[in-house]
Amino acid sequence: MLEQLFIDKGNAYLLKSKDLRSTEPLHSLKFMYLAKDYFVRAMLEDNVNVRYAGYAQYKELQKESWDFALNMIANSGHGADSGSSGSVSDVEMSDDDWPNESIVKSNHKFDDIIGYDYIKEKFKVHMIYPMVCDMPFKINAPNTILMYGPPGCGKTFFIGALSNEIPDGDVYYIDASNILSKYYGETSRNLSQIFSKVKENKNNVLFIDEIDALSMTRDSNDPVSNRTLSTLLTQIDGIDKADINLIAATNRPDLIDSALLSRFNSMLYVGPPDKKEKEFIFDLEINKQIEGHMPDLVVADIAHYMCDKELGGLKYSGRDIRRIVTNVLEIASIDYVVNGSFCIDNKLFYQMIDESIPGISSKSLEIYDDFRI
Repeated sequence: MLEQLFIDKGNAYLLKSKDLRSTEPLHSLKFMYLAKDYFVRAMLEDNVNVRYAGYAQYKELQKESWDFALNMIANSGHGADSGSSGSVSDVEMSDDDWPNESIVKSNHKFDDIIGYDYIKEKFKVHMIYPMVCDMPFKINAPNTILMYGPPGCGKTFFIGALSNEIPDGDVYYIDASNILSKYYGETSRNLSQIFSKVKENKNNVLFIDEIDALSMTRDSNDPVSNRTLSTLLTQIDGIDKADINLIAATNRPDLIDSALLSRFNSMLYVGPPDKKEKEFIFDLEINKQIEGHMPDLVVADIAHYMCDKELGGLKYSGRDIRRIVTNVLEIASIDYVVNGSFCIDNKLFYQMIDESIPGISSKSLEIYDDFRI
């Protein structure tokens, strides 16, 4: 099976990485990155078992690569105090607290984002202008937007910017994992709880990520899924009376029930970044991930080089760019530990792009082309 080859190739590179871990740490880390890229490819396949296997392997390897780098730094005596692991532990929240803990906090606004003009304008027209402009008329219709597109292309990033644009209101971020429950009636209760919280202020915005997990088509006879979808439809039908805004995001719009699709007044495609947008994401990630030393880079050349590598319909996502920046910095940190020096330059970025596989395939893009038709 072709999809299984991605898992097998990833495991093969992972085995090479483990063989070299004690003798050649830099080469070991490079093989880790290659393994992660193959696991990412597996996560984009249609076969459910392959997707889950790729996701499990990727998450485990992501943690392993960070632990490996941190251990190298700790053993060398460089870097932070060994008592700090750098990890973030999960925070337990009570049922009453989790809606408040879901409020989006961000440091950027729309003016800070270069490119993506169509998406920013859509948000302004649908969300910002009705709140800040004294309009001579009021549109009596629920303000609902469905964002769809490949994973890792910035759907949640724009929600962060939106949180700093709306006046006197909050943006609530809810993932399907926050809502779904194995207990009878608990999912419906969670949905009612978050909608009630958002309705406390008419300027609030509710963002539901991966909404397809709550709204699969009703072709099956699963009573739990059907009840969850019915509750969601009922809650959405009531938001026009509360005057709040609803945004949802999905990577698979083709799996969403038609009744739910009809509730959205606008559908916004968020596709792979173009050259100007790649340059912005590289700049953003480099500045965000590096503290102190800033490398002398020509980011426009890096973005141009990446565009030239997008052959055969393959496309890099913003998440791919973030991973490449992280991998470059990990290589530099290990180089510093092993050799006492490091160099972060364009050439290192080119090398990492060469060793990375774009996460968006032409096959996955066909889903969105068909949906738009």
